[in-house]
Amino acid sequence: MMIMFRPVGLSKSEESAYLLLLRQGAADPDELVTSLQLDPGHVRRIVKALLRKGFVHHTPPPEERIVPVAPDMVVDHLIRRRHDELEAVRAAARLLAEEARSRSGTRQAGELIEIVSGGAAVGQAFDRLQRTAQRELRVLVAPPYAAPKAENEEQLARLLADGVVCRAVYGTLALADPAIAEGVAACVRAGEQARLAHRIPIKLAVADDSLALLPLSWSDAAHHTALLVHPCGLLDALSALFEAVWDHAVPLSLTPDDRIRPVSTISDEDRYLLSLLVAGLTDEAAAARLGVSRRTVVRRVTHMMDLADARSRLQLGWQAYERGWL
Repeated sequence: MMIMFRPVGLSKSEESAYLLLLRQGAADPDELVTSLQLDPGHVRRIVKALLRKGFVHHTPPPEERIVPVAPDMVVDHLIRRRHDELEAVRAAARLLAEEARSRSGTRQAGELIEIVSGGAAVGQAFDRLQRTAQRELRVLVAPPYAAPKAENEEQLARLLADGVVCRAVYGTLALADPAIAEGVAACVRAGEQARLAHRIPIKLAVADDSLALLPLSWSDAAHHTALLVHPCGLLDALSALFEAVWDHAVPLSLTPDDRIRPVSTISDEDRYLLSLLVAGLTDEAAAARLGVSRRTVVRRVTHMMDLADARSRLQLGWQAYERGWL
């Protein structure tokens, strides 16, 4: 018979004795010794353990018999007891968390920033950060990657299922890799809010306003050493950095053939106009090429500057490149 009571605390010999009693009915201690083929002292210890754990009861002497308790009654009791124990642990954990948060303002620098060394340790730190997120996970993504793509997708699915909002900004180099682009598409399908930026200033992950993870250096070995940042001014600055990159990044969406692409916010005509201006044509020359008035060109350029939050045409050119309009 398959093992079923080990997870609730029965040893192999205790489980064998209990299953024997279930199959053959109540038995006296001598019958158990014979059936189990164990020495009497060992059987007495097994019976005491089963009594203590609620799997059997016994009738009083002189006709002492060991009687098995119905499995469903035992399991229901154990589940209720385990649930009560876990609820007590949860309540204690919440009190400890509140205490830790109340002390966060007086933490020393060594408590606010942890240095994590080694690829496995960095991966565990990222997993810890993801488990910390209760409301939102924000990431800036660029190579090199610290965790396998498939593993990231599984963790993302769990977070989204728990109602955590996931926002990610990918660098253009990430989408240049077909395998990574496929992974991004899978994340967007799952419910991730994704955007694209031409340049990612640093790899970063932020869980709520509680914890951030970033590499110590921008190199192929970056995922071997990282910083875990707890609530402090640096964490606030990292959160602000993410929001600034997010605000200037281009939303990503899925194409009808299930590929990832930037969401275009300008028309094909405006895209063509931009290409003419970037090529060096004046407003008058661009208007003549398009067959419209110079006033129309100026109006459409102003509209694109508003969309890109650009204060000059130079900024518009840069933002157009960043947003994939060109």
